[in-house]
Amino acid sequence: MFQDFENAPLRSTSEGATRLADVRRLMRLAKLDAFIVPREDAYQGEYVPPYGERLNWLTGFNGSAGLAVVLPRKAALFVDGRYVLQAAYQVDKKLFTPIHSAEVSPARWLLKNLKKNARVGLDARLHTQNFVTRLAKHLSTIGAKIVMLPTNPIDKLWQERPAPPATKVEAQPLRLTGRSSFDKRKTLAKQMREAGIDATPISKPENIAWLLNIRGRDVPHTPFALSFGVLHKSGRFDWYIEKHRVSNSVMKAVGKNVTICKPAQLAAGLAALAKKSIALDATSTPAWFVQQLKNSRIIEAPDPCALPKACKTKAEIKGAEAAHKRDGVALCQFLCWLEATAPDVKITEIDAAQKIEAFRMASGHLRDLSFDSISGTAAHGAIVHYRVTHATNQKLRNGDIYLLDSGGQYSDGTTDVTRTLLIGTKKPKREVVDAFTRVLRGHIALAMVQFPHGTSGTQLDALARAPLWAAGLDFAHGTGHGVGSYLSVHEGPHRISKGGDEPLRDGMIVSNEPGYYKAGDFGIRIENLQYVVPLADMLCFKTLTLAPIERRLIDPTMLAPDERAWLNAYHKRVAAEITPHLPDAATKRWLKRVCKSL
Repeated sequence: MFQDFENAPLRSTSEGATRLADVRRLMRLAKLDAFIVPREDAYQGEYVPPYGERLNWLTGFNGSAGLAVVLPRKAALFVDGRYVLQAAYQVDKKLFTPIHSAEVSPARWLLKNLKKNARVGLDARLHTQNFVTRLAKHLSTIGAKIVMLPTNPIDKLWQERPAPPATKVEAQPLRLTGRSSFDKRKTLAKQMREAGIDATPISKPENIAWLLNIRGRDVPHTPFALSFGVLHKSGRFDWYIEKHRVSNSVMKAVGKNVTICKPAQLAAGLAALAKKSIALDATSTPAWFVQQLKNSRIIEAPDPCALPKACKTKAEIKGAEAAHKRDGVALCQFLCWLEATAPDVKITEIDAAQKIEAFRMASGHLRDLSFDSISGTAAHGAIVHYRVTHATNQKLRNGDIYLLDSGGQYSDGTTDVTRTLLIGTKKPKREVVDAFTRVLRGHIALAMVQFPHGTSGTQLDALARAPLWAAGLDFAHGTGHGVGSYLSVHEGPHRISKGGDEPLRDGMIVSNEPGYYKAGDFGIRIENLQYVVPLADMLCFKTLTLAPIERRLIDPTMLAPDERAWLNAYHKRVAAEITPHLPDAATKRWLKRVCKSL
């Protein structure tokens, strides 16, 4: 499953220049002063099929988030903190200027570079209504306006474009979901009636997957069947997907009151809701939907599937625990192998990524990776979402700080774990040990915290950053993201970050992953998944991930007694739960050694 995602430009300079020139030619024909190209496709997901990789086609950038703006004489690529280094490496800077979106937003850049009364073109299928509304407000200050294009210019120009995916839909068993699709739809429909809502479009494939208890293989690493739907207050669900993709057995599992409709009928289906009250999530629904619902009464509201999907059932938690124990066995085998093998055998970043995948595959239960493994040694570890390629592949050398962020998709759960490791026997620099221990202390603080009902991720985020802040350090990514149940490895609406305002609730799975990155030198991240559980009148976290944390990078004198107690208890639990499932005595001895009390 390992893929060589090129970190060098994906095409020749001349080819990139030709594509950009062709886009500008179509812009002139449409009398556009700007054209916006997002990374997202119509489903607004983190992963898109090759058919939807428009941003990559135009710019060469292949990160999971980004947006390009093309003007007649200049163009820019906006990325967040995860991709600043990657964008600078991948993109031809003679054609596109990489910009950190936290420093200069696309809207601010447009206002600075557009003339008054400019026309800004975009594909309404690829941008959420919330994005369009906010952009229109900014542009209005200079009299500029948004032009919704009937056809995407890139779609006209893209020769040999891959076909849209059409994998077979699979049913997710009731023993793993804990609730039938019919029961879910019945509950949501009741809530809709009570709120005076006639129907609500469901535009996110992961929410349709949860609602119908189905999975698919349309995009990498996330078991989605790309489709749209409309849930009615009666509980009926109109599912816009090609009929040949859905077997009779899947329909039987989905239950009654689900109607399969041709995707081409979606516009007509939405238009038929005229004069009805329609709840629509403006943060995730494409603006195109609003265009089709222009004669309906639109009420902005969160997607009704998002919150119940995030609060896992007992069956889903049980599955997550089983998946993480299985994943922990594979990870411990890998860690033992790596310590015994590198650096003498000259292991590379790709070798390591392929080896952890092989151990997961050996379980017999792996359906896919949950994302492309981030396997970065030394300076590459400082690139938060580094993707190793054959062009950038490095050997793991004695004394290197090696970061591995990886995970698996299993039918009963989704895993995501990061371990930062010392390669070989060379003593690490004091700077590294200090930073690692501070990251660990932040991780432990978030793992141990008890908090009242109604507490949001924003309120907890500072706990993980405080030890770093005390030394004038920080990290440019969120501390935690929600995780699905054999669904997306990045799931909302909850998160632990400087902007995560959704209250945490019983059953929510969230990552705990503070880090520190010194550009050009090393990167550190310690990540476990954990889920929210009740504790008397409060809430707390229970850790799912089971794998030892690198002891050789810890300064025990920096740990408070309760921090040391947590670490020792965690390692004792890892040894107790993983050792019986390890296949050989050597790995068992290794795990006993690395899990000894500090």
